[in-house]
Amino acid sequence: MSRRTTQSSLLRWSTCWCAIVFIVFSTVFMAAFSTASLNSYKRVMELEMATLLGQGVDQLATQTVTTSWDRYVAVTDSVIRLTDNGGNVLFQINSPVFNSDVVQQIANRVPPQPQGQAFSKLQWSYPYKWRDASGFHRVIALTEGVHFENGASGVLAIYSLTDPLRQDTLHMLTIFVVMDLAVVALFAGGMYVLLRRGFQPLQRLMAGIQQVEWRRAGRLRFEQLPPELASLQQSINQLLDRIDDAVDEQRRFMADASHELRTPLAIVAGHANLLRRWGSKNARVWEPAVRNIVLEVERLQKLVDQLLTMSRLEEEKLPPVTEGIDQRGLEELFVRLSEDAAVLRPDLDMEAHVHLTPGARVAIERDRLRQVLVGLIDNAIRHTREGGWLLLAAREEGPMVRVSVSDNGEGIPADVLPHIFERFYRGDAARATGKGSGLGLAISKQLIEAYQGKIYVRSREGRGTTVIILLPTLRPMHMRDERSEE
Repeated sequence: MSRRTTQSSLLRWSTCWCAIVFIVFSTVFMAAFSTASLNSYKRVMELEMATLLGQGVDQLATQTVTTSWDRYVAVTDSVIRLTDNGGNVLFQINSPVFNSDVVQQIANRVPPQPQGQAFSKLQWSYPYKWRDASGFHRVIALTEGVHFENGASGVLAIYSLTDPLRQDTLHMLTIFVVMDLAVVALFAGGMYVLLRRGFQPLQRLMAGIQQVEWRRAGRLRFEQLPPELASLQQSINQLLDRIDDAVDEQRRFMADASHELRTPLAIVAGHANLLRRWGSKNARVWEPAVRNIVLEVERLQKLVDQLLTMSRLEEEKLPPVTEGIDQRGLEELFVRLSEDAAVLRPDLDMEAHVHLTPGARVAIERDRLRQVLVGLIDNAIRHTREGGWLLLAAREEGPMVRVSVSDNGEGIPADVLPHIFERFYRGDAARATGKGSGLGLAISKQLIEAYQGKIYVRSREGRGTTVIILLPTLRPMHMRDERSEE
């Protein structure tokens, strides 16, 4: 099934609409024209009826004025007929179109004049139609009750063919059909030319899209475009930029992931070869080899878990938080984290402070916040010199809760700071030591943002680092109402 182009569809529908408009206009005009012509024809017949009555029906009955009406009935294809109250014909002249049988059939079908006060009232009817060798004919009849000088009554009737009206209407209809066809054809031709000119910028843009090579920094550079297409061109270029950035990020991710996986695998393979050659009989060889293999496997497992966590965060939407963490929960969490850190670094001076209003809760699951804080504390204790300090704090800032992890360690270089939340990004020293995968902060950022929060870092090299987390606050309904009133 072939698909029509937008240009052909617009041309087709606009032409159809133009045709419909002209058809409706022509129909209304023809109806008005036909009605006006019929009314004009009736007025002529009424005038002739008045003329006949003015000359006197008694003179018609005695047939003393027939000559003056012969030409009228011949020209107008009419019948003038005068009958008494008993139906006897007193006077009749007719056009050759009407034979005596047709006239009698018309007279038989004309409604009788009403009696009483309504007698002498003009009455219209369409009593008869027939077809002969010359075509289809229809009659319009005008009748009026009359009174003779002798006191008798009768009916004066004029029967006239409507053929001239029909011919005029058909002639006018033919003119309108020809005009409508010509106008629609001209409209279609004009629309075709206008659409071709109007679609030329879009066609150039489409051709440019097909030719662009986005991986080679190819972009659309058309000028003198209409505002709508210029905006579309800008949107397409922005989309290509985002695709380019996403592909570059994906390639960096694959390269970094391959590097992170290759190092522990190489270590495992090296120790496995040692075991295969000399480890079966030499305990001094196989014991450290097995220990290193286990450590590297654990490192691989952690890396795989982190990759899976990032994948789930990207694909799944976390459910809304209904309970959150109150002040007591935060205090308990900070105490446990401080105790765990003290086991690893007993030389550090550790403090924890929580200041929340009663009833306020942090909009995040406890395990998720603990996961983020464990990573931040691990970074802090690894980069804080002996005898340093570590501070965990939480307090309200407007509609958010500010959770921070601060230390007075070695700090982060200014050129490294903008990249610390990128996947697999690590400073040269960290990469040289082989510690960490470079995914911890990236996962923390994804987790916090999944809960409608923000995370950022303030650091000065040699002075220390503070990681700040902002999370929404959950409040009971009555507290929300009080704050909104304030």
